[in-house]
Amino acid sequence: MSSAYGTIARPESDHGRLYDLLPMQLPLKNGAQTTLYHLTNQPEGTFLPGKSFLAGKYPRLVDHLHGLFNEEILEGNTYPQEEPLDRAGFLQYFLGYDCFLLLRGEVDEGVGWSELEEDLVDWGSKVLGMFYVKPNFPGRCSHICNGGFFVGPSSRNLGVGGVMAEAFLKVAPALGYQASMFNLVFVNNHASIRLWRRLGFQEIGRIPKAGRLKGSPEELVDAIMFYYDFTKTSHP
Repeated sequence: MSSAYGTIARPESDHGRLYDLLPMQLPLKNGAQTTLYHLTNQPEGTFLPGKSFLAGKYPRLVDHLHGLFNEEILEGNTYPQEEPLDRAGFLQYFLGYDCFLLLRGEVDEGVGWSELEEDLVDWGSKVLGMFYVKPNFPGRCSHICNGGFFVGPSSRNLGVGGVMAEAFLKVAPALGYQASMFNLVFVNNHASIRLWRRLGFQEIGRIPKAGRLKGSPEELVDAIMFYYDFTKTSHP
């Protein structure tokens, strides 16, 4: 799925800085441990075993994520898509650049890496959420990224979104981006708006009547645009 600018090339990055961060151990607000991994549909040179999953080698994982995301689309309140994506469309939209998976447990707790690597896991009990990072604009503006976040229905109200948002502030600059811009955060997505404000994102604009959402069938809903400058804030 291309953007308004067509297919956008990713900024150059050797992923070395990213892999220095991964796998990332991230506790939830109840103290439960989680682990963040990289997931990509790019060529094999962009992934490293033990830190990253290559989508083509994990069909069961991709099928699970695809199903979860289509459920979110059908709910009709957070993403602009109106119809479910086919598998190719999901791979292009969510996994076409860099995606990150938040999995339940620590690296070697319960399920070892070998079982993860062989795609033998019950992904429904393992996946807490996911987010993508990709260029928002082409060429001269490709240093500004976009991010899209999803928390599984059974994992909500645990602080998963906050954990992934804080991880985003570390992995996006490690991928070479200098800033982030979220184009459409609908004003009735109160949890998301509170999160970005808490983390210091700037509200740089408001799009009137941006979304025809299922949760507000009688009116078009405004959307806020959020911006974050990675060059002005350090995230260890």
